[in-house]
Amino acid sequence: MKSPFNLAFTASFFGGAAAAPVEAPSFDQLLGQDFLRPLKELQHQRLMEGLPVLDLSMVNPDLPPPRPIIDRLLESVTKMSTHRYAVSRGVRRLREAFAEKYDTSFGQKLDPESEVCVCLGSKDATFHALRVLIHAGDSVVVAAPAYPAHLSAVALVGGWAVQWRCLPDPGQAADSLAKALDTSRAKVLLLNLPSNPTGAVVAPEWWSAVGRVCAERGVTIINDFVYGEMCFGGAAAASALAVRAQGATCVEVYSLSKAYNVPGWRVGALAGDAKLIRAVARLKAHADYGLFLPLQYAAALALTSKEDLVRPTVTAYERRVRVLTAGLSRIGWEVVEPRAGCCVWARFPIAAAAEGGGEGSASIRVAESLLARLGILVAPGKVFGDGFDEYVRFAAVVSEERIRDVVAAISSASHANTR
Repeated sequence: MKSPFNLAFTASFFGGAAAAPVEAPSFDQLLGQDFLRPLKELQHQRLMEGLPVLDLSMVNPDLPPPRPIIDRLLESVTKMSTHRYAVSRGVRRLREAFAEKYDTSFGQKLDPESEVCVCLGSKDATFHALRVLIHAGDSVVVAAPAYPAHLSAVALVGGWAVQWRCLPDPGQAADSLAKALDTSRAKVLLLNLPSNPTGAVVAPEWWSAVGRVCAERGVTIINDFVYGEMCFGGAAAASALAVRAQGATCVEVYSLSKAYNVPGWRVGALAGDAKLIRAVARLKAHADYGLFLPLQYAAALALTSKEDLVRPTVTAYERRVRVLTAGLSRIGWEVVEPRAGCCVWARFPIAAAAEGGGEGSASIRVAESLLARLGILVAPGKVFGDGFDEYVRFAAVVSEERIRDVVAAISSASHANTR
C-alpha cells in the first residue's frame, strides 16, 4: 500500500485527490522467480574454480570513454569546489547541454529550466517517472520484448506490466495499441525505442500513429531513448518527443552510458513534459542530492562537443553485430540484423534447447548449457517476457575476433553433439 507521502505527492501531480489506495501485490508476486539465479550461481562457481567466463549477458561496454571527457573529469576533480553537494535535478550547465543535444541531434526543442531533469542513469529516471504517474495496482503497457529493467521498475512501484508487441507498421501498431490500452485501462505506455534487445528502429510516422492513440486516451508515453544516437548508417533515431505536437504527454529517458561508454557514471536525464519533469524533480529532492559535480561537468562537455564522440563507438558496435549476426545465421540460428544498439537478439535452433536437457524454460536451459560447456554467458529470452523463451540476447561487448571465436565454439559444440 502506498505511504501517505506518496499518495499526497501523486495527488499534487494529478491536480486533485489521489485515487483510493489499492493493496499492491507482494513483491514475490510482482517480481516472480529470479530466473537468472542458476546462471549467476554457475558463473560464480566457474570463476571460483578458475575457469573463464565470457560475459555477453549484459551491455557493459568494453570500449573506452572519449579522451576529452576523461580530461574534463580529471580537471574538475582537482577543484575543491566540486566536492560539495550538487543539485538533485542537475546543474544548469548539464541541463542546457541535454537541451542542446536534443536540438542538434534529434530536432526537439527543450527548455532546460522546466523540461529537463538530470537523473542517476536511465533506471533512476524510469523509476521516478513511474512513481509519479501510477498508483499501486495500476497497469502499465510495456513494449515487448521488454527491457527487463522496465518490468522491474513497474513492479517496484506496485504496478502491473501488460506487454504489447511493437508492430513495425504504423497503422497496425496504432490499432493493436488502442486495443491494449482500452483492455488494460493503462494510463502509461513504457517503450524502449530503439529497442533493447532487438535493435529495432521506428520511423517518425510510427510515432505519429502511436502518439495520436495516446493523445486520444490521455495516456502518458515514456520512451527509453538510450540508443537514440546509436543507429547504424549515420542518422539518429526519431525522438518520441515529436508526439507532443499532437497533444500527447511524453517524456524521454536519455543516458550517456552506452553512446559514450560511461555506464558507471550513472548520468541520465528525463526530458519532455514540464509538469511531469517538475514532479520528478520534487521527488528526487527528497531522495538524493544529485550527481557528483565533476561527472556533471564532464557529461556536459560530452553532449556539447563539436567533435563527434559517439560515431567511433557506433561504428565498432555495427561491425561487431554484423559479424555476430552473420556467424549465428550461418550455423542455423534465426537472427534479424539490428539497426541500432549493441545487442543481437537470436532465436536458437530446437536442437540447442535439447542440448541443455532438463525441463522448464528453454532459453534458460540454453544459456546454462552455453555457460557450462563453453564459458559463454548470454541473457535468456525468458527475462524479456514470457513470450520470448525461444530467444537469447548476445551483448556485443567483445572484439570482432572474440565474437568469431564465440560463433566457432557454439558451432563446434553443436556438431559434436550430433555425431
